[in-house]
Amino acid sequence: MPSNYSDTLATVHRLRHQIDRLTQQQTEALKTAIYVGMSPAEVKAYDDRHAEILGLMHQLAELENSQ
Repeated sequence: MPSNYSDTLATVHRLRHQIDRLTQQQTEALKTAIYVGMSPAEVKAYDDRHAEILGLMHQLAELENSQ
């Protein structure tokens, strides 16, 4: 856990940036899948990103609840 307010704020920004980036990748994957489908490797990458997003959101919620 970050030790002070500025560390906490930086961590929140980092987590939100990662969530935004991964969510954008998920959106692009779905747009592509609508037209051409997904290979098994693409499905796995999609599922892995989804799990990572959930983990990041959990970290963010814990961080916000600790303040």
